[in-house]
Amino acid sequence: MKKTGIFNSEISRVIAKLGHKDKIAIVDLGFPIPSHVERIDIVLDFGRPTFEEVLKVILKELEVEQVILAHESSKKFEQIIKENIPRVEFLKISHEELKKLTNDVVAVIRTGDVVPYSNAILVSGVIF
Repeated sequence: MKKTGIFNSEISRVIAKLGHKDKIAIVDLGFPIPSHVERIDIVLDFGRPTFEEVLKVILKELEVEQVILAHESSKKFEQIIKENIPRVEFLKISHEELKKLTNDVVAVIRTGDVVPYSNAILVSGVIF
């Protein structure tokens, strides 16, 4: 049995396969996920798990060099990301553009978060 890290086998598998500049998205409950993109649905209940809960676990195994989020996202949402990835580069685009960009991600992780615009694309970095 695995002792540490991410215990969700689908998320662990996707992160292990990511290369530099590959992208994954963490999205809220209502985000439209393209049908051709791998969907990892971890919704447990209305509001659970939150974006932040999922982000914290993913960061145990993923090096992130850039976060793409919508202009419409709240300052609190941006602060959550900054607190968890202090030196990350941000790219802000419209929510519509963010939805289009999810066509090019390796996978979308759907959370139970119900705070509007709690969606981000994480761009994989390198550890050296």
